[in-house]
Amino acid sequence: MNNNIPLLAGLIIFLALSALFLSTPIKQKITSQPFQTQEIEVGTLPPLGNPQAPIKIVEFADFLCPYCALAVFELYPQLEPFINEGKVAVYFRDFVVHNEASIVHNAARCANEENKFWEFNKEAFKEFLNRKEIYKKEVLIDLAKSLGLNIDEFKKCLEENRYENEIQKDFNDAIKLGVKGTPTFFVNGRKIEGLDINGVLSTIKSLAK
Repeated sequence: MNNNIPLLAGLIIFLALSALFLSTPIKQKITSQPFQTQEIEVGTLPPLGNPQAPIKIVEFADFLCPYCALAVFELYPQLEPFINEGKVAVYFRDFVVHNEASIVHNAARCANEENKFWEFNKEAFKEFLNRKEIYKKEVLIDLAKSLGLNIDEFKKCLEENRYENEIQKDFNDAIKLGVKGTPTFFVNGRKIEGLDINGVLSTIKSLAK
């Protein structure tokens, strides 16, 4: 009898067990973490909703971010019932990721001088989704005209880049809060990154109980 047979059989068994072990995924223990909240300033722009609302959503966004645009037309309509009931107020803060977006952010704040921030916000994102180059001055002026703004004052505001400091402050605050991209939402201080509609809505519902 060949004395190498037991050794060979043992080697085969070892290799088979090794292959089985390597092909079996290692399951990691996943533990749920409690919500972490941060103190969030709401910024200087007016809210969408009652400022006394108990649930405050602060969104850091960029006017050239497609997911921020989709949030306006996919998330915001689902927030309307909560806003109308006085439960939620939404605040917009600038987080300029695309350099060309700076002029659009300034234009939106110029529109706010005539209490048309949220109207401008929605129309600017709408034009962006329609593939308009909204960072071009003539497009912004046309948008201002459609909203009935004082065009001379609007142009002056654009030329002065009047809200550069406010926009930069929003950006700096976002970096301190660990914001890395747009959109980023803070729902009563709970961070939700990206266009996570279910995450935002479920957080609101948990807070509204």
